[in-house]
Amino acid sequence: MSSVVKFGPVVVALLAAAPVMADTRPMPDYFVSALVATSAAQALALSCAELSVDPVAIVKASETLFTQLEEDGFDPNDPSAGMDNGDAELGAAQQAFMDKHKLEGAGSDDVCAAGRAEMSEGTEIGLLLVEVPQ
Repeated sequence: MSSVVKFGPVVVALLAAAPVMADTRPMPDYFVSALVATSAAQALALSCAELSVDPVAIVKASETLFTQLEEDGFDPNDPSAGMDNGDAELGAAQQAFMDKHKLEGAGSDDVCAAGRAEMSEGTEIGLLLVEVPQ
């Protein structure tokens, strides 16, 4: 079974839907990274039956992210309300990931290989994934 990885603009759309505030700040790099890591890990897990998102790692990463947002003066319950929408940064980071693993139109074998590469490299994406016993 061959599946294609799709990184849709869901996260970007959610952020763009936040109310526009006159006093917004650029989206912090760590927030961009966290959003891309989470969406990429989910997309990899959905497209590769041999991988899954690690719920414990997601919770830990979320707790760290919310703490960092709060320390930087963002409301962790609605961080995007105080940020620019970050469309360009999110799009560029997602495309960099896709390009790194040549995932445009890739089948499930290539997707699984990309996920395993991220895991072995210990990247932010790879730390959110686990192997699923077959």
